[in-house]
Amino acid sequence: MIHRHLDVAEDTPVDRLTPAALDDLLDRGALDDWAPLAKAIAADPWGKLAEEVLHLCNAHHMYGTSRLWTAWIERLRAGSRAQGGVGLAELRRSRGVTQTQLGERLGISQSDVSKLERRSDVRLSTLAGLVEALGGTTRVTAVFPEGETDLELPPLPALSRAPGTDDVDVSQRLLVRGECPLKTTSERSNL
Repeated sequence: MIHRHLDVAEDTPVDRLTPAALDDLLDRGALDDWAPLAKAIAADPWGKLAEEVLHLCNAHHMYGTSRLWTAWIERLRAGSRAQGGVGLAELRRSRGVTQTQLGERLGISQSDVSKLERRSDVRLSTLAGLVEALGGTTRVTAVFPEGETDLELPPLPALSRAPGTDDVDVSQRLLVRGECPLKTTSERSNL
């Protein structure tokens, strides 16, 4: 994008734009101009560039643009890895497991696994069952300025092994808790 009133080269990477040039891009840019910015923010929604865009959108209201960028960054943050952590989809992929395979282990459909991975708020017991289905255990830590404390989780019901395999039948534990597998779509929305 050409910044007519600013001394900024047209090919300057978005992460090197001055606040004035970034403000100009947000205010006057077209979709093609925004694509590199969107790509950079999607790669790190908690990063300095995303913070700068949020700051500019709050400081200088741009008709329609401010609300669009603010809502998009908030949505990215809700579904992305939080500070220092990984999202459920990234965790599953790191274990080399597909959504279909995880769904089979949990006794739910692939589409329900996809919905679960996109949720911004997941029950702790559902999270523990998902982690166990991936072969791990769940630990919860309370973090305070003066230090950290591991919290003790209530024990989960014992799992049985699926017949003829070493796979744990996690769906049995989730069924005991009344979480899933669920019979209706409306019941599945509680995942």
